Amino acid sequence: MAAGLIVQKYGGSSLSSPEQIQAIAERIAARARDANRIIVAVSAMGSSTDELLRLAYRITPQPPRRELDMLLSVGERTSMALLSMALNSIGCKAISFTGSQCGIVTSVSHTRALIQEIRGDRIEEALSQGQVVIVAGFQGVSRTKEITTLGRGGSDTTAVALAARLDASACEIYTDVPGVFTADPRIVKNATGLPRINYDEMLELAVLGAKVLHYRAAELARRYRVPLHLLSSFDDSGGTVVRSSGDKVEYEQISSITSKTDVALVRVIAKSHDVGIPQLMRRIVENDIQLTNYHCASGTEETTVTVVVERENLDTLLGIISALPTDGLRTETHDDVASVSIVGSGIACSARTISEVERVLTDAKIPVYDVGTSSLSVTCIVPEPARKHAVEILHMRFIEKGRIRSKQR
Repeated sequence: MAAGLIVQKYGGSSLSSPEQIQAIAERIAARARDANRIIVAVSAMGSSTDELLRLAYRITPQPPRRELDMLLSVGERTSMALLSMALNSIGCKAISFTGSQCGIVTSVSHTRALIQEIRGDRIEEALSQGQVVIVAGFQGVSRTKEITTLGRGGSDTTAVALAARLDASACEIYTDVPGVFTADPRIVKNATGLPRINYDEMLELAVLGAKVLHYRAAELARRYRVPLHLLSSFDDSGGTVVRSSGDKVEYEQISSITSKTDVALVRVIAKSHDVGIPQLMRRIVENDIQLTNYHCASGTEETTVTVVVERENLDTLLGIISALPTDGLRTETHDDVASVSIVGSGIACSARTISEVERVLTDAKIPVYDVGTSSLSVTCIVPEPARKHAVEILHMRFIEKGRIRSKQR
């Protein structure tokens, strides 16, 4: 166990100007003075990744993914160097490393690589010399020596992976919001912060749209039991601790209501399951399309497959469907939708929760295109313009019923 080793991660909104970088440097230096050894994973400054993407698409509508990785990795390298300079300027010894320099070895899948190994020799050497180590998040290097990036939320994944590999005593994720709330506080004004939440609920929230932690980082934290603390870069509120559940009994309780806007729903109706459906699933796998939801209903006369995907994958999915056998095949597409999800322990096994969600939305005259459940959630696909209203009224109803926990057990 590396006693006193803390891994921190700062998002782009925390590093969007030289003044903010200086403020973050002061915060890190204060922790280092308490004899903590510190590793900091950083995102690109502000909206610089989006700006780099815009530059790429001004050059070509189809930039090669390898070259996108070369380009996008620049953003985090800028942040790491500036933060290291800021720390050294105030007398706190620091050194910056790219993902490849500190031995983050990944698959070769450009723009969405997976971490396969963290060697970390240079990190451990720098820590032993009393230096704060600044690591460029979001990136690594493949075994074929190609620069790779981890995809959206990659800096969260970098931080948690480093904490797991080096057996850190804490992994602190700093963003522009102070932890997890019962709903998005930008939508629901009376949403309250959760001081604690368990790994399973955090992963479910991350998958279903909560922006405080990326789902890959949540999955890593759960797998390796990384001690997580979700905090704000801009205030000293207590944030949210992510931990194993301490409950010993069955219970049904809602933790949070979340939503997601970048989804699309496609419904494929075929004469039978054998007409096009097996080919559809094979091509989805071959094209590495992540499914937000999927279910299949086979009747005596036809089979209906409902797929919910990230909106960025919609054109690829529709291209796959257009190449299927057309005999009796029909398609319905909804690309102006959003998902609204109720997340908590034990709720998906409760017909009461599913029924109440549908009743609240029906009473508000909000169409529900699809309902999906998992062991921890109930998710409804609704028109995108109704998303915020759906979150508000569901939060209000379950608060009134005492179903949303006001504090964690």
